[in-house]
Amino acid sequence: MSAAGEYRDVFLRYVKTEERIIEGGQCIELPERRYPKFAMIKKETVTVKFDLEDGRRTGPIHAGELVYIPPYCRCMIHNDESRAARVAMIRFQVERRGRAVPEGLQPYPLAGKGDGLSGFRVPQSVTWIPDFTSGDPNAKVEPAVYYRLQSHLYAIASAFAAYAVDAEKPGGADDELVDYVERTKQHMLDRYSEPADMEQLARLSGASSSRFYELFRRQTGLSPHKFMTTVRLNESLRLLANSRIPVMDVAHSVGYADELYFSRLFKKHMGMSPTEYASCAQKRIVIPPVFAGDISVLGIMPELVLDRGWSEAPDTGPYIEQIRASHPELILTSPITEELRITLSSIAPVVSLAWKENSWRDRLLQISEVLDISTVAKRWLAFYDIKVENARFHVRRTFGETPYLLASTFGVRFRVYGKRTSKIKDLFYDDLQVAAPDAVGDIGMLEPATFDEIADIDADNLLFLAPESWPADRCAKLEERWRKLKGNRTYTRCLIVRCKSPLMYNAATYESIIDRLVGQFLQ
Repeated sequence: MSAAGEYRDVFLRYVKTEERIIEGGQCIELPERRYPKFAMIKKETVTVKFDLEDGRRTGPIHAGELVYIPPYCRCMIHNDESRAARVAMIRFQVERRGRAVPEGLQPYPLAGKGDGLSGFRVPQSVTWIPDFTSGDPNAKVEPAVYYRLQSHLYAIASAFAAYAVDAEKPGGADDELVDYVERTKQHMLDRYSEPADMEQLARLSGASSSRFYELFRRQTGLSPHKFMTTVRLNESLRLLANSRIPVMDVAHSVGYADELYFSRLFKKHMGMSPTEYASCAQKRIVIPPVFAGDISVLGIMPELVLDRGWSEAPDTGPYIEQIRASHPELILTSPITEELRITLSSIAPVVSLAWKENSWRDRLLQISEVLDISTVAKRWLAFYDIKVENARFHVRRTFGETPYLLASTFGVRFRVYGKRTSKIKDLFYDDLQVAAPDAVGDIGMLEPATFDEIADIDADNLLFLAPESWPADRCAKLEERWRKLKGNRTYTRCLIVRCKSPLMYNAATYESIIDRLVGQFLQ
């Protein structure tokens, strides 16, 4: 019998929807009923536990995800968050030839491996929930509304069936684990102030602890514990530099109950105590925009960011008044005229940095030395190099020795980066060791007028940096355009990496590009 034939006489019949509110820290147990359910988590993240014949399955289900709850299954939902969670229970019946199917939907994979549990997503379901939850659940439903709910139910079941097939494919469990690690990483970034049990996170992944740790390190370059420590210490830099709150409150704000432990940990990583760092970093600083990504990785927010090219404006008077009004304690500039330097020096100490001649690494160290926090910059660079090494692994695995042309677009301009330029090229062709096409070996930076002109360069593959605002369909169209311009050769490839704009030559920009590139490889 064909696959369609197997399900041709199977029907789903919508029954009703119940909405449950689970207060923070509360656990509810669902009664074992004959109706299967799709539970959609509307708000917060919850932990769902099933007791089945083959054992218990446990896993986190996040806001916007659905989970299938089989009939006659003991199910508990625990809200680990401090805020209330909302769950919509969509009950239905599975029928074959007019009779109920007691076992519900079959098969129903609940996890990739081990004793884990994972949810699935239906992007449109967020807009469907009001249809399910509006009105009295026990009242008679109008035909038009009922058929609409039936349509939603079948769409959810279709997404669940696709999820079931993917889970059974070789590598499907790895795809789920990659997604779980990404959600775990984001959870750490969002909830760094809360306690984190790394072993529990590993258990909930549905994979072995060693596999979870391996994949986490592959995605971030760090172990989960080191990643969390890095996130917390980075946030502590920001608090110490930009507020006047006591060290004890900073420690508590980033997840450390013991102030002394936090201070020792901070000094171990930063090479100076929290108090010493705060006294150096709490300065009112004026900078040009390119330096913003340098001081931000040191934890510092500028008092004023000037317009790009301000020092070359015909009339710098308004800018000078703007600087004066900000009452700076330090002015960092790109090279300026002696006359302008004297004028600015009457307001605050001035340090000029030749950012075009020097690498962003050198500039970061120069700025840190001016602020007397060079150990903080060296620590950041050490972690950055770990990220580079991890990204290089992914480059070798994905690209091998295949040459890639490097180009970008931000605004209306296109740029191609040859081996004789420094900006961007030093990241991809030097640090990450992406092989460069022979055609760009002796050129610096080109600015072609159109995308088609980029394709005129003798290179089969393109690594293209685009604004993060680009939607997926625009990226797909450009990738298809590249293949057509190259004659639809089977080995031609265009990889688009969406980045923050403008593309500044500084520490924060390079770190962001690496994070997004690794994320692209893992997808």
